[in-house]
This record gives sequence, structure tokens and C-alpha cells, in this order.
Amino acid sequence: MRNSWCYAAVLAVGMFIVGCGMQPGTTLVKYSKGSGTTTTTAPHDAMYALYSTDDATPIVKYPLKAGDKIGFTENADGTVTAVAGTNQKDIQTSMLAHTYYWKEQK
Repeated sequence: MRNSWCYAAVLAVGMFIVGCGMQPGTTLVKYSKGSGTTTTTAPHDAMYALYSTDDATPIVKYPLKAGDKIGFTENADGTVTAVAGTNQKDIQTSMLAHTYYWKEQK
């Protein structure tokens, strides 16, 4: 039984370390709880997908044009909004997943 717990702990740590590498695409911008507002611009016309470290499938996907704003905004009330062009998605930072990624899809 003790070996099972040890194996489970090692597996959980390994999955946490891999994080955004599990999802397809190139990470463009990342948000971790408390990191503040982080935005950039889309480098290409492409589909961009929002993931948390716990997700294998995207939370949302949006087509963007090169130069569109993409990233995360910390609001005055403590909430966080994922931004992609004119699209906005509130994200939960008080739950287990504290890290979110915008990835450019190929």
C-alpha cells in the first residue's frame, strides 16, 4: 500500500511539472495566480486556445489576426479575465488550477 502512495505522488508531481507541455501548440502567454496583468499581441493569423494546467482540451478557442491583443488581465476586484482580441473569459484562480496558458494552434 505504501508503494502505491509513493507511485501516485511521483506521478502527480510529474504531471504538474509537464504542465502546459501536455496540450498541443506553442505557448504564447502564461498566467499564474498573483502574477498581474500579462498581455502581448498575436504574432500570426491563427487559432488560439486557452488551457489550464489541468486541461487536455481547450477551455475556449478563438481565431485571431496578427496584432490582436492576447493575455490575462487582473481586475480591481481580484478576478482574472483571459483576453483574446475582443473576446473575454473569466477564469477561476482560487481552484486547484492556478496557471493558465494561451497557445497558438498549428
